[in-house]
Amino acid sequence: MGMGEPLANFTRLTKALRILNAHWGLNIGARHMTVSTSGLAPQIRKLADFEIPVRLAISLHGATDEVRERIMPVNRKYPLAELFGALEYFGSRRKQKVTLEYILIEGVNDAPEHAAALVRRARAVGAKVNLIPYNTVEGLPWVRPTEAVQEAFLGVLARAGVPATLRREKGHDIDAACGQLRLQQEVAEGTVVM
Repeated sequence: MGMGEPLANFTRLTKALRILNAHWGLNIGARHMTVSTSGLAPQIRKLADFEIPVRLAISLHGATDEVRERIMPVNRKYPLAELFGALEYFGSRRKQKVTLEYILIEGVNDAPEHAAALVRRARAVGAKVNLIPYNTVEGLPWVRPTEAVQEAFLGVLARAGVPATLRREKGHDIDAACGQLRLQQEVAEGTVVM
C-alpha cells in the first residue's frame, strides 16, 4: 500500500497474484492477499472476474465527491457513483467484504456529516471501514484530528452498525509513522511539488 496504483498495470498485477497464489510459487491463499486501490472503477470490475478471489481495499478518504476530490484526484475521472457501481459489481462476484480506507483529516473530512455520508457508502456495498488518523507532515497544511474527534467519528459508524476500526499508529509524534519518512525524503530531495 502507498507505493503506487496496482490496478494501473492490471496484466502485471494478475501475473504477480498468480505467482503469489500458486503452489509452485509462494502458495499464499487468496484470502491473505489484498489489492489496495485508489479506485480505478473499470479495473475493479475486471478484478471481480479474476480467477483468484483476492480481497479489495479502497483508499476512499471522502464519502462525497466534493470532499474526495480535495484528497483523491482520481475522483475526477472515477467519481463516487462510478466507483461504487464497480464495488457493487465486485460484491456480487465475491464473498469478502470490501474495506474502505479513510484517513481522518481535521477540518476536511472528520465532521459528523462526513461520518454519516461514510455510513451510507459503507452500507451500500456492505463494506467495513478502516479509520486512519492523518500523520502530520511538515510542509503540508493538513493535521490530525484530536482523539475525541476520532472517537466521535468512530462512534457514528458503530451506532449505525458499520464494522469499523480506528488505527492507533505509533511514531507520528516523532515523524516516523506511515507516509512521513518517505515524504520528508522527497521534500529534502526537492521532488515534491506543493
